[in-house]
Amino acid sequence: MRVHQRRVNGVAYTHGLINTSKPLTKSAFRGIDHIVLRVVHAKPLFRLLTERLKLPVVWPIEEAAFATFGWAGVGNTNLEIWASSSNADIPSDVGLPLIHGFALEPENLQQDLALLKSRGVRYKSPRVYQTKNAEGELRTNFTNSVVLDVSSDSCCIFFCEWGTEAPITPWPKGLATNQRRSDERRALRDCGGGALGIVGLREVRMAVPNLPSALQRWQILVASDLNPVPLTPDINLRLEEGVCQAITELTFAVQDLEAAGDALQRTGLAATSTAHGLLMSPEETGGLRFQLVQA
Repeated sequence: MRVHQRRVNGVAYTHGLINTSKPLTKSAFRGIDHIVLRVVHAKPLFRLLTERLKLPVVWPIEEAAFATFGWAGVGNTNLEIWASSSNADIPSDVGLPLIHGFALEPENLQQDLALLKSRGVRYKSPRVYQTKNAEGELRTNFTNSVVLDVSSDSCCIFFCEWGTEAPITPWPKGLATNQRRSDERRALRDCGGGALGIVGLREVRMAVPNLPSALQRWQILVASDLNPVPLTPDINLRLEEGVCQAITELTFAVQDLEAAGDALQRTGLAATSTAHGLLMSPEETGGLRFQLVQA
């Protein structure tokens, strides 16, 4: 078997394992801003999450010409339910529903992209989205940059830096992202984690066609040789071999797994036991796989 090795910024990487004799020390991003759930119809899933499961509404359902969308909060990130007016960007052999990717929360976008460049990680040039506020002044809503080396047509991983005065957002103006995240964590605690007692997102499971290469690239991004890959201190990325890149499952930690199972029964939602927890019936979640595990 041929051993492939390359060096990035003086650090050797072989088969996805960082040579810790000269380790990288800083992740290229601070958190996961939101997970993108692509569906045909947004309202049923949004109602399930916010009305039946009683998760906080971070972004009320909104209908626009390009999409119907809304956000439900799970504390350490958000679930963006997105029904686009056109799904031409989704590969025909993948289809919907689809966990289409997630937004990386930068500490400082320009500095984080410079860090990616120093590590040999390819990304798209940042794209700024602006609209006018109520006073007619042009303001930045957000700036996106796709991380090409960990993305594909079926799974988009991108930086999302929100403008503090973004006209389109429902949260208070002047609020920095870390302040908003603190408010979102508090909102989840205040509602007791919703009907299921959710503590937060615990794991993202992703299929990839080349496991050693994908593991290497993610480990370079987060500056860690661990597997599963620690995206944040409380969210892991579990990679597994697959035909194409696709996020196959989201796992949420709950305060009490038995109580969460009872709550599902009371709300008329089906679930099956797994080796680690409970898998909510995909029929109830619009075809998406959501697993619950003990915190």
